[in-house]
Amino acid sequence: MARQKTNKTAAKRIRVSNPRGNRKPKILYSKTAQHHLKTKRSKRAKRRKSNIGVASYTNAKKLLKAVKNLA
Repeated sequence: MARQKTNKTAAKRIRVSNPRGNRKPKILYSKTAQHHLKTKRSKRAKRRKSNIGVASYTNAKKLLKAVKNLA
């Protein structure tokens, strides 16, 4: 049987924390709309976008299948 390939697009966009540890790995991603036209946004909106997001458990299962060999 052929090796399951990693989805390269997904691998560039997400990062897996604790990939081979004892606990379940978390899927971390960068939030959208951070790169330009920030002068229009409020301080609160910029602060909320700046931190790293954690994918929900149901989405994380699908994403782990997409990045098969990273986790």
